[in-house]
Amino acid sequence: MNDTPELLTADRHRLLREHVMSEIAGQTTKVTGSRHKLVWWVAPPLAVVAVAAVTLVGPGRNDGSAAPAVAPAAPTSAAPTVSEPTDAAGLLSRAAKAAASRPDPGAKNSQFTYQRMVQDGARESRHERTMWMAVDGRSKGLIADPTMSGPGDEKGRVTWPAALGAGRGAPTQAGFLAPTYEFVAALPTDPDLLLQQLLAADRSKQVVGMPITDELRHQLAFGDIQMIFMNVTAPPAVAGSLMETAARIPGTRVVADEVDAAGRHGVAVVGRNGNLRVSLIFDRTTGVFLGVRQVLLAELPTIGADGLPPTGDPSPGAGNGKGYDFATAVLKAGIVDHAGDEPEN
Repeated sequence: MNDTPELLTADRHRLLREHVMSEIAGQTTKVTGSRHKLVWWVAPPLAVVAVAAVTLVGPGRNDGSAAPAVAPAAPTSAAPTVSEPTDAAGLLSRAAKAAASRPDPGAKNSQFTYQRMVQDGARESRHERTMWMAVDGRSKGLIADPTMSGPGDEKGRVTWPAALGAGRGAPTQAGFLAPTYEFVAALPTDPDLLLQQLLAADRSKQVVGMPITDELRHQLAFGDIQMIFMNVTAPPAVAGSLMETAARIPGTRVVADEVDAAGRHGVAVVGRNGNLRVSLIFDRTTGVFLGVRQVLLAELPTIGADGLPPTGDPSPGAGNGKGYDFATAVLKAGIVDHAGDEPEN
């Protein structure tokens, strides 16, 4: 029996692993007695800190003169004070609503999504990556990344298949295994409906040689959301839905503070992906996707009834002393007319 079931096609595995930004890039099952250890590529640490309260002080007179006498104003009904959320769930909810309310770019099928980011990991040096992916998945995209090999153009940009997952044995239509902006734009904006669609997705081509348990299905759904944010981006309304959906997947939790590869702090949805703990990080105010942080764990405690992801210690030497296995920070994202173009703003 083959103890290394293949979760994805070889080409999609290469894309996600070579980019170190996989959704479910590969899996190895090792059996020791009755204990199974799963290794997939993607996950991050939890760094929860209290959100500091801010006190605003109004200006006062400092010219030494006495303030003029003013008759007391008639009592008025004060406007209700809107308190800022400080709990993790409240922060994520506010961020998701802000993300959904951003202007829709109105992407056309002939255009490309653009994403420029910093990547930093244990297996590669810190560098920038820029990606152009066709909105409809019918035109080939470009990836500029000094760590990638293969034929490139005069600027060293590598031509990539029209859709993630395209290649030998890959699905012929866009979907969660080969997401495009066009496919993502059609996803439900209701988190409950989106969660149902993710959990009902056909996983038979992703998992071979092992049963698809509820726990595995939950991790695959979380990986799908990670894949979209890291590679395809999403229209505003769907982005907000994806954020709330990620937090509703069993086995995930929300933390109030996590840090991306650029040192920016945000609210995060944290989930499990094999032996990795993955954080999807969002700006607390705008809901913009900031990046991912993942940590390789030494052991995987069983998820309890509270549904929390593993909180085990990092593997000895994990991250080559960096304290994390992989982290990203999206510096710029948008829609452009041609692969290789830069957004105007």
